[in-house]
Amino acid sequence: MFTIFNSESIWVGTDLERFNRIRNRLDEGKIPYKYKVRNHLGQWRAGGTIRGTMGSFGNDPAYAYEYEIFVHKKNSQQAKYLIG
Repeated sequence: MFTIFNSESIWVGTDLERFNRIRNRLDEGKIPYKYKVRNHLGQWRAGGTIRGTMGSFGNDPAYAYEYEIFVHKKNSQQAKYLIG
């Protein structure tokens, strides 16, 4: 079971292809993982979301989402080796 006390972040980025490659390598290595996806344009500010107040014009959709992968601390060294 993953908690904030026994997990470690092994990768954070905005590249969806790399995110999926890392997840595939972890699956092949039979290393359990969890991930979070954050939408920066959907973050709340005073008066609504960033996208709702300012729009999304000029924002590259490739960078709208940030991905983070977590593994159990006991598997972190093996996971980091697998993803290079």
